[in-house]
Amino acid sequence: MSQKLQCEGNIHKMTKLLSKNLLSPALVALAIWIAGGSTASANPQGDRSTTVTPQRNPTQSISTPRSIATTVTEPTNEQVVPAAEATEIKPGEWAYQTLQALSSKYSCSNAPAGDKTLSREEFATSLDGCIQSMEQLVARKPRRLLKKRRVAPAPEIIAPEVVTPPAAPEITPPPADVAPVAPPAPVEPEVSQQDIDRLKQLIEAFRSDLQSVDARIEALDKKTAEIKEKSFSTTTKLNGEVIFGVSGYGGVTSTPAIAETPATVVNGVVVPGKAAVPARSATGNVFSDRVRLNFDTSFTGKDKLRTRLQSRNTPNLGSAVTGTNMTRLGYDGNEDNGTSVSLLQYSFPLTPQTKIIAETIGSEFNENMYTFNPILTSSGSGSISRYGRYNPIYRLSGDGASLTLNHKFSDELALALGYAIPGTNAAASTASGSGLFNGSNAIISQLQFTPSQDLNLGLIYARSYSSDGNNITGGTGSSAANRPFASAPTTANHYSFLASYKLSPSFVFSGWAGFTEANRETTAGGRASSSNYAVSLAFPDLGQKGNNLAFILGIPPKLNSRSGTGLAVSPDSSTSYHLEALYKMKLSDNIDLTPGLLLITNPDHRANPTEYVGTVRTTFKF
Repeated sequence: MSQKLQCEGNIHKMTKLLSKNLLSPALVALAIWIAGGSTASANPQGDRSTTVTPQRNPTQSISTPRSIATTVTEPTNEQVVPAAEATEIKPGEWAYQTLQALSSKYSCSNAPAGDKTLSREEFATSLDGCIQSMEQLVARKPRRLLKKRRVAPAPEIIAPEVVTPPAAPEITPPPADVAPVAPPAPVEPEVSQQDIDRLKQLIEAFRSDLQSVDARIEALDKKTAEIKEKSFSTTTKLNGEVIFGVSGYGGVTSTPAIAETPATVVNGVVVPGKAAVPARSATGNVFSDRVRLNFDTSFTGKDKLRTRLQSRNTPNLGSAVTGTNMTRLGYDGNEDNGTSVSLLQYSFPLTPQTKIIAETIGSEFNENMYTFNPILTSSGSGSISRYGRYNPIYRLSGDGASLTLNHKFSDELALALGYAIPGTNAAASTASGSGLFNGSNAIISQLQFTPSQDLNLGLIYARSYSSDGNNITGGTGSSAANRPFASAPTTANHYSFLASYKLSPSFVFSGWAGFTEANRETTAGGRASSSNYAVSLAFPDLGQKGNNLAFILGIPPKLNSRSGTGLAVSPDSSTSYHLEALYKMKLSDNIDLTPGLLLITNPDHRANPTEYVGTVRTTFKF
């Protein structure tokens, strides 16, 4: 019994002691738990720090004070927005830096500038260009990755809250003091696996945006295909020009007709005859048109076949109307608006420096070589008069067939050679004294010297043969100069000096001087000489861009001397002056309006009243 009581007492003492020893650790743990709760309460929700309790070291006491707790800062969703969710991509973000590094390394097209915030659409477009460039380097199969994107959309990818941007490749700038060295031959870079992985990261983050880019490209391809399908030809382009002209003509008084009379001999002295001068109308007004449709076809991308359809009813205000060809308009011609092929031309490069132009009909040397009157050459937007457009030596081709060669020796020196058979269908005629070499013809050579970008100088020599003695001066001067030996076969040597100087962007000076020596090809023989001069002052973009103010002063072809027996034509007895002013106004990209006034003093180089022609030309281009 006593032993039992003693045992019970011992158990009571051990229990009491054990309880005492276990209480202290429990209290310590409770204190630490309370301290942790107090710290959490001190940091409200949304604070960017988290309290971490250090691991207990065996050498430390279990009751480590709260003051040694460590605080670690980590980013949250409020700091970094994943690339898959951002509405804008800024230069400092990893996606921007990665794409910029890849674009620089692999010469991607449409690379980001580096200092501009891009929308997702803009960024995806740049990324699409980089994908194509890298695909071509890897497999030479354009848009392979993009096609994979189209086949099946990728499963939804949940971007992590924190994205660690990959390190951009470090670019070391070249030393500043190093002398420039010629760059080595370009070598295609090899695409590393690391860069492919980076590209895949960008594709995953911008998958939906890239699919939108693909959709736009597909829509554009479809629209282009529809346009090609609806076009009448994949190799031919159509461009056209339509002119409406309102013109008035006349003078102070009318001139009666003067009949052509032969030379006579009075008391042993030869008395020259008089040239025929048709009667002209005192005044008149006309409203006319000209329509040109050019079909330009290319088979190699460097050649051009031009087929021109033309219809017009603009009267020739020449000798039959005003008594002189000096009053002709620059766009005249009257086929009662019947439509026909007025030009058939094929041009192609023989070498990079040599070009060949062949024409079966409608040849005009002025369209095949430089005319040194750049502002006023065009019949639709240049001078309103026939003579004011360019030197009449270019009219020796006579709208017939021709072959022209243009060769460029250098940027400063060029040569043009041409051979023409004047007259529509004259080259195709089988009649006696016609064809390629048996009828009328003209040979021309032009040397162009360009010492500077703004200065052009030219020398021209031409030799012509006219079976009927006509068109010696291109139908622009006096009747005597154009047919010095009436209808007798005539050969002629033509010489011209031309120049054009662009003094400033708003002022161009051009001019020429031409001389002709003609010979009558009959047993009686005969010689005649004529000359012509002109200067033009053009003020481009005056008033607004596309406008042009111009003045032209000249002396149309004049017969200066003539020798031979039995000739009815005498040298011109007076001097005509060509005075022209015009102002072309650009109403739109396709419509020009040009009012102009032409005055001819002493028409036909005779003592005739001053002639005038006023024109308002409206030109539509499409």
